[in-house]
Amino acid sequence: MWRAICAHSSRSFDLFLGIFGSLALAVASLGIINTLVMAILERRREIGVLKALGAANRDVRQLFFAEAGVMGLVGRRIRVLLGWGIGRVIQLGTMVYMKRQGLTSPNIWSVPWWLVLGAIGFAVLVSLVSGSIQPHEPRDLIPLKALRYE
Repeated sequence: MWRAICAHSSRSFDLFLGIFGSLALAVASLGIINTLVMAILERRREIGVLKALGAANRDVRQLFFAEAGVMGLVGRRIRVLLGWGIGRVIQLGTMVYMKRQGLTSPNIWSVPWWLVLGAIGFAVLVSLVSGSIQPHEPRDLIPLKALRYE
């Protein structure tokens, strides 16, 4: 009986975490899309110069696609370092508390290298997918109008 209650509680908690993680992923994707749309709108003049110099629509699209990938890579690296630091502080606090109680402190914090690499890779993937969703503004931009814009 007790085992069935614990298993149900564990599945409910896993479902809650999955829903929470999915919402966080959706919000992050929308944030990246918003950032790229604003970058396109703010750089109309630069896009106009690129197109006037002969850049194709594909070149402009690849530029913003690469920017999205870099945003994901840099952002995730900062978050991984922040998470590692917070975990270390929690481990240190646990060690101090356990020592004051006269107990030996177990290592309660560990992050495997494959999890770090997986998180960074997943963040870059999400950023690239978000970066591929771009408005048609650069494609329809006429260089002369873009250079006059402001």
